[in-house]
Amino acid sequence: MVFRRDVLLLSAVLFSFLFISGCGKSKPVKIFDTSPVSIKQFNTPPGADPEVSADAGGAGFKGDGWETRKDYSVAGNPKAVKGGAFAMSVKDYPPTLRIFGKDNNTEFTSVSKNLLYETLLGQDPVTGDYIPRLATHWKISDDKTTFRFRINPDARWADGKPVTSEDVIATWKLLTDEGILDPYVNILMNTFEQPVAESRYIVSVKSKENNWRQFYYFTQGLEILPAHYIGGLSGRDFLEKYQFKYIPGSGPYLIKEEDIVKEQSITARRRSDYWGEKERFAMGMYNFDIVKFIFLKDESLEYEKFKKGEIDMLPVLRSSVWQDKYNFEEVQRGLILKRKVYNFLPGGVQGICINTRIKPFDDVRVRKALAYAFNRNQFNEKLFFNSYSPITSYFQGSEYENESNPVTGFNLDSAKMLLEEAGWKDKNTEGYLVRNGKVFEIDLPFQKGMDRYLTIYQEDLKKAGIKLNLKETDAATSFKLGNERNFSLIVINWVGLEIPNPESFAKSNLADEPNTTNWSGIKDKRIDELCDKYNIAFDKNERIKIIQEIDGILANFHGYILMWYAPYQRIVFHNKFGYPVGILDRTKFTESIPALWYNNPETAYEYDEALKDAGKTLPQGETDNTYWINIDKK
Repeated sequence: MVFRRDVLLLSAVLFSFLFISGCGKSKPVKIFDTSPVSIKQFNTPPGADPEVSADAGGAGFKGDGWETRKDYSVAGNPKAVKGGAFAMSVKDYPPTLRIFGKDNNTEFTSVSKNLLYETLLGQDPVTGDYIPRLATHWKISDDKTTFRFRINPDARWADGKPVTSEDVIATWKLLTDEGILDPYVNILMNTFEQPVAESRYIVSVKSKENNWRQFYYFTQGLEILPAHYIGGLSGRDFLEKYQFKYIPGSGPYLIKEEDIVKEQSITARRRSDYWGEKERFAMGMYNFDIVKFIFLKDESLEYEKFKKGEIDMLPVLRSSVWQDKYNFEEVQRGLILKRKVYNFLPGGVQGICINTRIKPFDDVRVRKALAYAFNRNQFNEKLFFNSYSPITSYFQGSEYENESNPVTGFNLDSAKMLLEEAGWKDKNTEGYLVRNGKVFEIDLPFQKGMDRYLTIYQEDLKKAGIKLNLKETDAATSFKLGNERNFSLIVINWVGLEIPNPESFAKSNLADEPNTTNWSGIKDKRIDELCDKYNIAFDKNERIKIIQEIDGILANFHGYILMWYAPYQRIVFHNKFGYPVGILDRTKFTESIPALWYNNPETAYEYDEALKDAGKTLPQGETDNTYWINIDKK
């Protein structure tokens, strides 16, 4: 962040000026230096404990028979400049600073935990393959149920103590305690037996299930906490002690108590002694000295603060906002950039779920007719500025998408024909289809704002002979109706998962089980077989083929009237930063920005000069960033 009068200066920070010379004729650049910080209490010398042998994971460990990776892809820009600050807004102030336990599932947690804490392994930013993080090596037993990890002897907690096997064990013990009141994590971690410390640096864990996702969950879904903070604590004691108290992690940032301004902001500061600074996985990463989270519920206030430069970046989720609100002078002059980033963030499922358990929706011809009457192209054109693409897959925008899925476009003639084939031939005086004395009538709960397109859908269904009753309600009620299977049609939006889990919404045993996500009621033997096969497929290419086949079955089942999605992520930001060519992570949204971006001295200088000169414009570049799409095609 460039020092300017109209920028909200970060509290409790002493700013000194760092002058950096640009290339050629560029003038010196003025950037404030916030200086990295340290809370080190234990000055543990670098490297392995000399008492631990090489065979036990100490210095000289060769890892024969173990897996590791050295020449994996680099996520950041190796030429990134360290220093400066980045401010981003978050909607709700978190009820806790804990990353585990009750009330931890917040927007702030999802962004900040990746800066503060680390997992055993990371992922290659291009291929998704496992790469070293806290662990340098890993080994999977022949029966695929026992996992061994060699902890990096250089890894250190923010307070200076080394990371060891005991930290992994202590974290697992905490998360398997019901007292943390985090049922999902509790159940998940209880699918493993207690980890065993084979040595100070080698830890092993046995899964109770033969499922490839177990390895993923233990290495990617488990941020490791320090045993000397959490060891011996019950779940309830943990909740109470660390409700709003920061636990020092091993990650590149830390949070000091004085940087927590209740209901207003939380500031994370870059560590001067981060152990992984020179590791390949951190190359060009974690560049800002300060990452400040500003909490704003009011969208109008957020918008104004962004325009003033008090917030550096905003995601833009609505096409109308993108079209209408971000065309002011600073955007036209290039001081603020608009970017559509075409990455592989899972698109999820947005559509109208059909309850196939009840008549007449148990007939696929009826379900297809309902889909044919839904004019997605018209809605997109008239309501959404042609910003969206039709959803054709239950894994849209990912490598798991089946590109052979049928496209059910708007066609009232086809809808009428299918309804007639299904036995709906007669109409009453109002033009509605009648069978056995009953009108074809459907109730559809919806939330405010959806009526923009649902009223048009209502009119088109009437032309096909179906009476649609729109019932406005709130999201909580709709979700309750879905979980209880108490609906005919219902609008729903399922968030896309980076790692697909088809059995959670498509396995037969969940179709009639309330409070599960198989809302449509699909029961398909082949899907059940494929789900079982998927669980034990440790080869990623095999998993992709399995999911693609499941996707094809789901598409032809027509359990949802699929709507639309944006095949890109929309962001706006002040034009003073550097970033990798892909701008965002391959499969993530704005939470990847604080780790990937950096202060670009030359860009920052030009931005600062343009603020002083109303006649100056800056290069805007291409709005569409297709790096990830193009690299995938190579």
